[in-house]
Amino acid sequence: MKRVFLVMLGLVMVAGILFAGAQGEAAKVHIKWAHYFDPLQSPAAQANANWLKKVIADFEKENPNIKVDPELFQWDQIDNRSILDFQAGVKHDVIFGSPQLMAKHFSIGDYLDIAPYIAKWSDAEKKDFSWSPVWASAKNGDKQYGIPTGVHTRALVVRRDLFKQIGVDPDKGEMSWDDMVEIAQKLTKDGMYGLGNFFGASRATIELVFGPLIWHFGGELWDPQTKKATFASTAGVQAVQLAYDTVFKYKITPESAVGGAYEDGVFKPFMEGKAAMAWGWGSYWIQALEDKGMIKSCFPPSKDCTPGTAGVFVTPTKPKAQFTNAWTISVHKLSEHPAESFKLIEYVLKADNLAVFGDAGIPARLSTWSKPEMQSAFWQTWLTAAKNGRGMPATVYYPELADAISAAFQQIIANNAPIAETLQKAEDEWNGKYAGK
Repeated sequence: MKRVFLVMLGLVMVAGILFAGAQGEAAKVHIKWAHYFDPLQSPAAQANANWLKKVIADFEKENPNIKVDPELFQWDQIDNRSILDFQAGVKHDVIFGSPQLMAKHFSIGDYLDIAPYIAKWSDAEKKDFSWSPVWASAKNGDKQYGIPTGVHTRALVVRRDLFKQIGVDPDKGEMSWDDMVEIAQKLTKDGMYGLGNFFGASRATIELVFGPLIWHFGGELWDPQTKKATFASTAGVQAVQLAYDTVFKYKITPESAVGGAYEDGVFKPFMEGKAAMAWGWGSYWIQALEDKGMIKSCFPPSKDCTPGTAGVFVTPTKPKAQFTNAWTISVHKLSEHPAESFKLIEYVLKADNLAVFGDAGIPARLSTWSKPEMQSAFWQTWLTAAKNGRGMPATVYYPELADAISAAFQQIIANNAPIAETLQKAEDEWNGKYAGK
């Protein structure tokens, strides 16, 4: 009888412990973090997934009352999933987003305005992030819907050794459009083109070529007041003419730039020695230059950063502006725990965490750029490029705008279609469907 009593007492104690544990777990606040780091995709994705895992573990250790549950989405579907789930009443908490699609988020309302939380930051903390064009992309009036986790910008990468051969200083960091064309013509020989570029059927055409060139002539892709496309303006015609001339007048860019993918026209030709310069070189390709020995001790940044056969120039247009973006981090509108969600965001944005976030790109915090390892001419040129950067039009129908422009580009360059008429037709069709939004 005594044994039975002891066994029963033991069972009661175990049940009590389990119940207490369950109660403790139930007492925790659970928040969901929607991300796009599929470890099976690539080594880079695996590295980012490991980063996410460590950030969560460290955050939970510091905040034992909060449990973070990661949710994996496809990188190119995460914005639409946020919107569709919001409309269906499916709740999330912390979520990554794309600056190009912010207007759609503004319109649908699936992101929470986090300006009240940011208002509690010090002025120094606000300035550390608000310098970035990506910050502006996530701002709608006095409301803020996302914070940049990094900066992805583009520049003109060049072969320093070939510049020296023709007596051109490869380290000035800036040049004019005419200078670039003249240099490219001299270097177009022996199977090498002077300028690698891309005019194909993707958003890269509007973002990396047409956008910067229309800005060069003082034009805009879209009017935020009328919410109408304006890319068929005189500036737009001049922009396409410049691109067209690099292929057919100056013959510094191959006709194949109209096909393939962005990497096929820019990254591969430069890395394979088939292009002396490459337009729209992304900051996400800096590591590739380091890995191939074309720069030394520059990635990760160090005080010993030295350009080798490769160097970098700010985009050679009048405003020196390239498309600039990065992943933003936001709080989903349906979050039941917005305060805890923003607490996680603040933890993610710590300088030490962003410094080891592979997909962040170059630093989102302006203070990071003042560190000794960022003072080389190489990195300061990238900082200039980032500061000059611009976002894409804040229209709900941005993907359709990008498709209309890339299709017009292809017709003009591949089929020699008249520039003004082709652009006007594309603009009229887009405005006929989407103007006002």
